[in-house]
Amino acid sequence: MKYTALKAHLDAAKRDGSLKPCYVVCGDDAWLRQSAVSMFRALVDADYATFNYTVLSATDGAEEAVFTLNTFPVFDILRVTVVSDVSDKLSAADKAAYEHYLASPAQGSVLVFVCEDGAEKNVAFKGAERVDCNRLSEEEIAVIVGGMLKEPPERRMQRSALHELVTRTMGDMSRIACEVGKLKAYCDGEISREDVSVMTSAEPDFQIFRLSDAVGSGEKEMALRVLTALLDDGLRPMTVLNMLYSYYRRMLHAELHKGEPDAEVAALLGIKPGALYHVRRVSGKYSQVRLKNCVDHLHALQFAVLTGRRGEESAMHEAVLTLMSKV
Repeated sequence: MKYTALKAHLDAAKRDGSLKPCYVVCGDDAWLRQSAVSMFRALVDADYATFNYTVLSATDGAEEAVFTLNTFPVFDILRVTVVSDVSDKLSAADKAAYEHYLASPAQGSVLVFVCEDGAEKNVAFKGAERVDCNRLSEEEIAVIVGGMLKEPPERRMQRSALHELVTRTMGDMSRIACEVGKLKAYCDGEISREDVSVMTSAEPDFQIFRLSDAVGSGEKEMALRVLTALLDDGLRPMTVLNMLYSYYRRMLHAELHKGEPDAEVAALLGIKPGALYHVRRVSGKYSQVRLKNCVDHLHALQFAVLTGRRGEESAMHEAVLTLMSKV
């Protein structure tokens, strides 16, 4: 189940008594995971939530969680127990205890696992419903932001402004929620793209994406402006060089695995699926041979700096100038 379908599911399931005994909240967006947990908390009567809503850490052990789940709710028909910070270190004994409980779960109790990225496989028990909290598409983000804008003080946002916001934050809802709050306080009436550009600083990864995009398109002036912005933000030249190497290496592998599913390629590269979109968008402007030459040249410059044969600032400038030429 996608995050966007969770609220409607919970509302309907609470009305007709069809709540699942177990839900697994997972995905790469921390804001979405926390928002999903808040929806589960809203299932219990707010006046008695102290008694009927419990948050435990996976390190507390399954015994305490199962004991809580088997305790009858106080002045309510539901009890929700959240087990947070589920990781790959979940013990075999705990897995067995949860599996045994879910074979005959307590009526009126809901168990919610909140997983670190990739740990959901450890709690994929029979009957558990997975809640996908991976980064959303721009259309899905637009719905959530629309709700934020309707809250007092109500504001409107241009579609181009939303696109700029999503792009600059790489679709991270934690940042988007924070930036929307700032923009609402700063702007009267309608939020424009210019407002977003002024108020929202771009993620370093996005700046590297812009730099690579400008280099690949032959936009030399834009490339130098982005490079200046990166250095003005306090990044060391060696950091820029390292980020360029990582980005071009990802682009090369994205092209080499062009026909494979996004989720598999993102896992291979150690990045989020949302970031892979930007990598592939730029990598299409290069041939595989050119990308390989770029990666080799950047690696050689890194090695020259680390061995003391080059200064990091001159190496960084050479990297950008060389990337703008036909490597």
